[in-house]
Amino acid sequence: MNSLTINTSSEAKDLIYLAIYTGQLLIRNGAEIYRAEDTVVRMCESYENIYDVDAFAINTGIFLSLEFEGETITIFKNVDSTTVNLSKIDELNHFSRQFVAGHFTMAEAKEELKRINELKSYSLLTKVFFTGLCTSSFSVLFGGSYMDFFVSFLLGNILAYFQDIMGRRGVSFFLSTFLGALLVSLLAFFSKLWISEIIMDKVIIGSIMPLVPGMMVTNGIRDIISGDYLSGIIGVVKALFTAFAIALGVGVTLNLQLFIGG
Repeated sequence: MNSLTINTSSEAKDLIYLAIYTGQLLIRNGAEIYRAEDTVVRMCESYENIYDVDAFAINTGIFLSLEFEGETITIFKNVDSTTVNLSKIDELNHFSRQFVAGHFTMAEAKEELKRINELKSYSLLTKVFFTGLCTSSFSVLFGGSYMDFFVSFLLGNILAYFQDIMGRRGVSFFLSTFLGALLVSLLAFFSKLWISEIIMDKVIIGSIMPLVPGMMVTNGIRDIISGDYLSGIIGVVKALFTAFAIALGVGVTLNLQLFIGG
């Protein structure tokens, strides 16, 4: 136990705001629910005259409550959107450890959280290139040829750019995933008409891999194992709907192929 103390009710409110904002950023950037809850509790309990700290988080919001000098302070923060940014999660983990160790004042902590929140992600060009590399590699991994590699690379580039547009316009995850899967599968279908050497199913499988909710399923199951049943079920259900959107988008194209082929 360190010797950090809170002197006024105003400072207690600053502390609870800093802690819940940290938890909000963790969830928003793809951290596990148990990690967000544990982080905010540790930040509050690092002050020796703060008592009865309770945190409850789900994928769309986080509650935090603490007691200071007989007064209970409770706050709620909505998590409006989620993405995956492991760099920010690492920064937030480092920040919370430093905060608990007493290396930040309240003012300094606010500035550090602001800095982390404003960290720039990778450029669109970088995302486009590496998404293409991901899709093309998977097409070869599943038995595709070098021509499939090239086509999948181009489709991955298009998918990354399309998803960026959908994200900036605030399109729902289901519609964005459905349209993305539909787009790349249609482009794979037309590519097959122009380049007979490619294997369409290998190209489609590779091209939809960035849409597959692997991390979402993993986090959901891990939350369930950790006892966060509600958030875990929400994560798994979202993953199932994402998978359904992918299947629906690809299914439309496959039915079009059967119709034309018939």
